[in-house]
Amino acid sequence: MVNFEDVASNVIEVSLDLKRGERVWIHGWDHTIELVSQLAWKCKDLGCDVMLTIQPEDFWMRCIMEAPLKSIERVPIHQAAALRETDVYIFTLGPRSPIPWERIPKERCKAVSVYLDRRYDRTKFAEEWAEIVIKRKVRMLAIEATFATPERAKALGLNYEELKDVMFAGCTADYREVKRRGKGLASLLSGKERVHLTTPGGTDIRFTLDQRPVEIGDGLATEEKAEKGIVTFLPAGGVEVSAYESSAEGTIVYDVPVRVEGGPIVGLTLQVRDGRVVEFTARKGREIFERYLKQGKGDVDRFAFIDFGLNPHLRHGYTQDDKVLGGVTVGFGDNESKGGKNRADGQDWWASMTKSTVSIGDTLIMRDGVLLI
Repeated sequence: MVNFEDVASNVIEVSLDLKRGERVWIHGWDHTIELVSQLAWKCKDLGCDVMLTIQPEDFWMRCIMEAPLKSIERVPIHQAAALRETDVYIFTLGPRSPIPWERIPKERCKAVSVYLDRRYDRTKFAEEWAEIVIKRKVRMLAIEATFATPERAKALGLNYEELKDVMFAGCTADYREVKRRGKGLASLLSGKERVHLTTPGGTDIRFTLDQRPVEIGDGLATEEKAEKGIVTFLPAGGVEVSAYESSAEGTIVYDVPVRVEGGPIVGLTLQVRDGRVVEFTARKGREIFERYLKQGKGDVDRFAFIDFGLNPHLRHGYTQDDKVLGGVTVGFGDNESKGGKNRADGQDWWASMTKSTVSIGDTLIMRDGVLLI
């Protein structure tokens, strides 16, 4: 069962390392009131000034559909003023229901801001928000676990209670330990070695690292991230790096079902040559991946990155597969935000596998899904 007090304690004491006297703005969706109330009290009890705001889903949708476009593209003056006086900004992700993108006019879709992080959110609103945050060095933390709602679980074909328990359990991981393991992996992934990945399920692929920047999803909202406008998302836990895109050769078998709206993809197998998907099969949901390839633009079929999960409290099958300790994720498509060369209009595809054995150069770093570092 979810204990929001434990979640709030880990967020405030570990991920944010909040200090007495800091000014905190907490912004939540209407379905997250219980959680944001716990967060607010933890901050207040620590001796911090707290501002708590709530976003009703109905009002947000009506603004997206009917309000003047300019009013949703910019940060309102009074919100900007509040942000300039804020040290820490905590927000929950939503809304409760999946966003009905097909109902939103195309010219308005580009104005819908969700993540506030310019790596993923390319709206004018997020750009203006980031300018203030970077100048003020606001530490930002987003709780992605609040995507676990009955409505979203139904759309993904998942049990709501199980999804909720797994997502929030992931928020209580020891992120200091996650960081320690992540730094060890990052040093091995930052060179130009050849990587060999195999699994009992049939994966056998090789590719070459290219001294790309390594991203550690350690769940810690630091001042260094604030200086770049980077949001810390919870649950967290992974090390990710793009690689030499055309170097990938071999077979990839995703033994973990890929959960997407429209149904799961089971047993997806990719044949890769010169970094491109040249053939693919699946026991179920093949048409979903085929649609991704046909409707995508640019390098949607091109090898992009590898990710090692580091969160011991997460489980495969609950939307956070790339962060599960012992899991390995391989992605395709746009990797510009990861320092890569693929361009696919922001579109990408990734999925995970278990029981992997991985070597980097002459160093064995994982055997049967167990990290050796």
